[in-house]
Amino acid sequence: MENSNISRIVRQYLSKRFPKETEERIQRWIIADKHMKEKEEASLAYWTELETKITPDTYAALKRVNSRIGYSERQSADTLFYKKALRIAAVLIPLFLITGGYFYYTQHKLTEITVAYGETKHLFLPDSSEIWINAGSNVKFPKTFTDDSLRQVYLEGEAYFSVRKNPAQPFIVKTEQLSVKVLGTKFNVKAYPDDECITATLTSGKVEVSPQSQAPQTLAPNEQLIYNIKTSVLNIEKVSPAETDAWLSGQILFINTSFGEMIQTLERHFNVTIDDKTAISASKQYTVKFLKGETLDEILNVLKDVVGFTYRQQGATIVLSKQYK
Repeated sequence: MENSNISRIVRQYLSKRFPKETEERIQRWIIADKHMKEKEEASLAYWTELETKITPDTYAALKRVNSRIGYSERQSADTLFYKKALRIAAVLIPLFLITGGYFYYTQHKLTEITVAYGETKHLFLPDSSEIWINAGSNVKFPKTFTDDSLRQVYLEGEAYFSVRKNPAQPFIVKTEQLSVKVLGTKFNVKAYPDDECITATLTSGKVEVSPQSQAPQTLAPNEQLIYNIKTSVLNIEKVSPAETDAWLSGQILFINTSFGEMIQTLERHFNVTIDDKTAISASKQYTVKFLKGETLDEILNVLKDVVGFTYRQQGATIVLSKQYK
């Protein structure tokens, strides 16, 4: 392929000009080894032309991306490379969040899928098990599940699993703080890195949940395990079947949820930034349900009466302020 064609495709992708149905194919082409040098040069040329401000958030975002892709930051001798990487991050990280895309790459024979804010993804694993991945989540799994190995999947974020039964080959979902082991069942795991609690909720079958440094816990259908990362406190509660997979149908369901957790969910679901200046106590909890298709404005108009705040649009950010009576 000629350099001019490579440059054209890279520029078209980075400027968000490909239709959604073509995006995955282009992403896989970009990360493929072939013509890698030419693609890198085209990307850097495009980024150099852009005026992008590097903020403290850029450093934090770059660190998260480096962690996800297994990249170790180079030593000070390669300062020039790191500065380039920061400039790339300043453009690339918002790009993935805004376009709602996801990308594949292979590292240590694992396939990784990242789903951006404002999007969800449904896919089949190599054993025909299914995963529904929620916004702002990351899943890694082997290209194939060999006969002599566990079926192991790594999750950061939230996903609902429908696992194909295979007693000879247990299925394990690993998060940073706990793992869930099953033979064949349906369950939901929510383990976002910014959340205070991790939850594992069983729809059918049986699962064994193993928090760090604690004895495994077995869940029955319609039971939810809640593990507090900060305190290591673990609780198991009964839940309604409708609570487990509400997000799969586009609903937003808050059950005894703090206002801070509600904001995080809305940011992921709608791909927005919400600046909370309300100082509402984290101990206050709310229960409210929103149906599929309700807009962010509609949701905020309900919440402002329930919680007590005002809001305004400020550039790309929604600012919440305390409501004074």
